[in-house]
Amino acid sequence: MLPDVVTLGPLAFPLERLLAVGLIWAFLTGSLRLVRKEDRRARRTPWLALGTGIVAARMSFVAAHWEAYRPDPASVAYLWQGGFEPVAGIVAAAAILVIGMKSVRKAAGSLLLLAFASGLWFGYLQLEAQRPRPSFPEGIALADLNGRPFSPGDLRGRPFVVNLWASWCGPCRREMPMFVDVASRTPDVRVLLVNQGEDRRLIQDFLEDEGLPAGNILSDRGATLMRLTGSSGLPTTLFVRADGRIEEAHMGEMSRAALLQGMEDLRRR
Repeated sequence: MLPDVVTLGPLAFPLERLLAVGLIWAFLTGSLRLVRKEDRRARRTPWLALGTGIVAARMSFVAAHWEAYRPDPASVAYLWQGGFEPVAGIVAAAAILVIGMKSVRKAAGSLLLLAFASGLWFGYLQLEAQRPRPSFPEGIALADLNGRPFSPGDLRGRPFVVNLWASWCGPCRREMPMFVDVASRTPDVRVLLVNQGEDRRLIQDFLEDEGLPAGNILSDRGATLMRLTGSSGLPTTLFVRADGRIEEAHMGEMSRAALLQGMEDLRRR
């Protein structure tokens, strides 16, 4: 199930993230209008509620997935990778609104905006969860770096993860060591790192420069997987169920916690 994407020239943005940013902006601007005639403390409250909500949502997610963040604690600050617990953020923001405005009555307008934005968000997630899962493309001509052919169809009957990447892609380069490490630790869910459009010599040079092993690296010289899956940007990570259906797709740089969570979801299918 590939994510809906909005493209602006060479840039591609997942619709899910744009919607989240839009709803946050709508809540903030609406709340600021409601308190524009109040005292200074009240006028600062929507900003404080937003900041507290984001921090609470992030830290709640990190606490629940701390083992994934332990190898690289600095990655807690990599907010662009995603990883938020929205319920914790909403509850924290609502509490700050009430405390900052000194009563539920004065905070009622902002609380209604928060509830409306939250309802739209969870409604969108529910609709996404009900979308039919497409099948992973069959008959793809992939090869390892020794030129031996590899068919993802050979993995039918077991879940696997496919990461589409290229050496020129900055986010791909940043997340590659983490993917390689996870691949070496989770033999029950195969992780395939499928390069898009580059020749094997270039891929090998990149791996040697970065000190990365080639064990899970595959070449898709014609970038066929990008075309057949509808991926509009790199990196893209596909979580494929044992029945060959794509359970989830993530476009953009991914955290270890999100990768491990996606793999755990595949195990339960």
